[in-house]
Amino acid sequence: MAALAWGAATDPGRIRQENEDAFVAEPMVFAVADGMGGHQAGEVASALAASTLRDRLSNGATSLDVVVAAVVEANAAIFQTAHTNAAQRGMGTTLTAVAVLPPLDGRPEQLAVVNVGDSRVYLVRGDELTRATVDHSYVQELLATGHITEAEARAHPRRNIVTRALGIEPTVRVDAWLMPVVRGDRYVLCSDGLVDEVDDEKIHAIIRSHPEAQSCADALVTAAVESGGRDNVTVIVVDVVDGIDPAEIAGIPADASDDDTVSLTRTTVISDEPPPTLEQPVIASKHQPTKVQQQLGRQMTLKTFLIALGVAIVAMLVIVFVAAALTDGDDDAPAPSTTVTETTVPETTVTETSEPDTTTTTVRPTTTTSAPTSTSPAGATTSVP
Repeated sequence: MAALAWGAATDPGRIRQENEDAFVAEPMVFAVADGMGGHQAGEVASALAASTLRDRLSNGATSLDVVVAAVVEANAAIFQTAHTNAAQRGMGTTLTAVAVLPPLDGRPEQLAVVNVGDSRVYLVRGDELTRATVDHSYVQELLATGHITEAEARAHPRRNIVTRALGIEPTVRVDAWLMPVVRGDRYVLCSDGLVDEVDDEKIHAIIRSHPEAQSCADALVTAAVESGGRDNVTVIVVDVVDGIDPAEIAGIPADASDDDTVSLTRTTVISDEPPPTLEQPVIASKHQPTKVQQQLGRQMTLKTFLIALGVAIVAMLVIVFVAAALTDGDDDAPAPSTTVTETTVPETTVTETSEPDTTTTTVRPTTTTSAPTSTSPAGATTSVP
């Protein structure tokens, strides 16, 4: 059995009153979940993810398939809960985890790393810091295509948009890797509350200066809060105290894993390579409006436009009539030979239709008197679809 030492810390940050992060730190499984959704729904989603992994993996997992199946089960639980409670509809959570796979049938002990969303797992091997997971986020796609730099990504206005999360859809894509248990390795699991405030260079410096797991976790959380604390921040540090001699894996990349590619479900992918950029619907994170809010916003924008258009048309007609009246007022009375013509403008109706309401603005009939040299417009009815 792998000898591990670990420490965990979490903080709501300087701005948020609630902490929507959840974590698991037990001998056989470590996980960080960062919830999203209003009215404390994000807290519910992250707690469901954490409790599901704790229940399924706290006694160890027999295979990578079992670990991914636990993530898929968490997704289903969150999705089902969200669709049976209107207040929690649209909630979701990121999830990143490291689980211990004990030796089995001649297979050496291994660590399973899984990820959905933009929470991260870092691996420190020797004096090198690498990312063991790949973010599922809008800015990561921009980074992958060379459109922005790492520095720009940390300050990007859409850095909180994730392209995958648990609970949003009935199925979910899970990235997973198998890692050897190497003595001296350190795994750092964290929510984006850390990486949005502290860059990788400073994270590495803090890790190097704190050899004990709990003090390292505390220091990383403190650094994130002191650097701004704009979001909840959670960190778990896991040290491999006993395992394979690092010399035995010399030359093997830190993120190398088993060569097998397994498909658990149609939408669950396990791969030994960094996942390709996928065309997935962009999911609004906790800092973005929900889908319902976006739909209501579009409806209100259309309704406002149509009302403004109707008012503008009415105003134009009033201006024309007033101008005609002022022209008539230049003479105190018509000359004896002048023929006076009365033109009655029919009722003008501007109708704006916008589901579910229909708004009607009515201009009452107006009678004007004009000289033969003036032309009064005939009545017109304008309908705005």
